[in-house]
Amino acid sequence: MASRRSRTRSPGRKTRPRREAAGPDVSARERILVAALQVFAEQGFDGARTRDIAERAGANLGLLTYYFEGKENLWRAAVTRAFDELNADLAEVAAVRPGDDERSQIERLLRRFVAFVAARPEFMRLMNDEGKRDGPRMRWLADHHVAPLSAQLRALIERAQSRGLIPRVPTVSAHYIALGAAGLAFSQAPECAYLTGVDPTTASFAEAHADALVALLLGPGAP
Repeated sequence: MASRRSRTRSPGRKTRPRREAAGPDVSARERILVAALQVFAEQGFDGARTRDIAERAGANLGLLTYYFEGKENLWRAAVTRAFDELNADLAEVAAVRPGDDERSQIERLLRRFVAFVAARPEFMRLMNDEGKRDGPRMRWLADHHVAPLSAQLRALIERAQSRGLIPRVPTVSAHYIALGAAGLAFSQAPECAYLTGVDPTTASFAEAHADALVALLLGPGAP
């Protein structure tokens, strides 16, 4: 009679990849998510291959299946991770400080957003690519991530405008002007460098770009 150890597993039973036997490899999962955002931004969802993502992450292809069970889930997880980082960054500067007003809050948010997209140009590339067509991924992005952020910013802009702290422009225009002005130089860094001779990947450029964005969008501070 065969012992329990000698019994074979059921063919349908899901097993972990060999390197997962000692427990989840958190660092590998994070590397996969970082690589996935980059590859999806470069190739688009349809053009991205999970094999390329695994290779860039230095991970076993089986780990992608184990963690995410498919390309769509991997895309959502990579996007969610990026937005989690963005939300954490913005929350850090959004809190009201003594003597604060709405203009000061908006300025801090703009500066932090520029720093974020300067460090992660793939974020804007992916958002621009998915936002240009009406489809399930664009709607999922808008419903789960963009809409909540947009609503908070819109309320802040409207309060600042009502107090005369920033120029009165339609909030829809303010939203897309800010996004385009903040991120385009970084999402199109190769063109920027070739056309102008300026390298937008440097920290000094990101800081100067934030200064320009604040001056253009918010105007001079209240007297």
